[in-house]
Amino acid sequence: MRRMRDLLLLPTVTVYCMVFLMQEKLCKEFVSTLQPIPSAQFLLATTGYLHQLVAEISFIQSSVFLGGVKPGTDPQSYSPTLAHNYRQITSLYPAFNDPYFYSQSYLASVSPEFARSANDILAIGCKAYPENIIYPFLQGFNLFSYLDEPLEASKVFQKASLLPKAPPMLAHLASILSAAGGQLEAGIISLQAMLRSTDDEEAKNRYQEEIEMFKKALNVQKAAEAFHAVHQRYPGSLNELVPEFLESLPSFGEAFVLTWKAPVVGLKRPTRK
Repeated sequence: MRRMRDLLLLPTVTVYCMVFLMQEKLCKEFVSTLQPIPSAQFLLATTGYLHQLVAEISFIQSSVFLGGVKPGTDPQSYSPTLAHNYRQITSLYPAFNDPYFYSQSYLASVSPEFARSANDILAIGCKAYPENIIYPFLQGFNLFSYLDEPLEASKVFQKASLLPKAPPMLAHLASILSAAGGQLEAGIISLQAMLRSTDDEEAKNRYQEEIEMFKKALNVQKAAEAFHAVHQRYPGSLNELVPEFLESLPSFGEAFVLTWKAPVVGLKRPTRK
């Protein structure tokens, strides 16, 4: 029985190698263009048990293309096809890890549109590997860094912080990004929960300091609401709150910067030069 299985395996491996070599040769000859592959549904229906092989061949095609892109080529010229191909590859064979990292490397930084495309592709990885914290971390990073959506990033990090073996860093990131998005009360609640759950004295002190800072910012938010109740408008800048509604604006040292985007007060980490 084993000998029969080995005999059947040999031609399969041979075909795999031949297709691999032919695909590599074709990709080198036509490296200047990247063709969109058929939809995952079509490929799954037509390739059957060979769907893994087809996914890997398609990935190789895209990888060879990327290796031959001339310096100075505008990524916008090939990113739509690349995003399409990675989405079909990962839908066809979700357990294939490499396309997730390639989509993050080659798509996320191109534009907000392709940062969303990268997150859509990473979402497939999150379903395929529900306990993997890397893919949701990359999603949260894209939401914050490329899409300027700190609250959405906070939700992703908060969800990821509940995964087995998730580091405390994720919950802390969720709290900080809640504040950056103006959800100061949510950030305070999250930090208080983290304060109660740790025995690390250094971490406790840091969380307590941040809770106090968040409360100061929340007082500024309340002052802005009081200003609106009196003047029927929000202040153009937070300086308008002084001295009628606040004696002075709080200082956060090097830890945070107070932000104002009416009607929301937030806290963000200062930009490091």
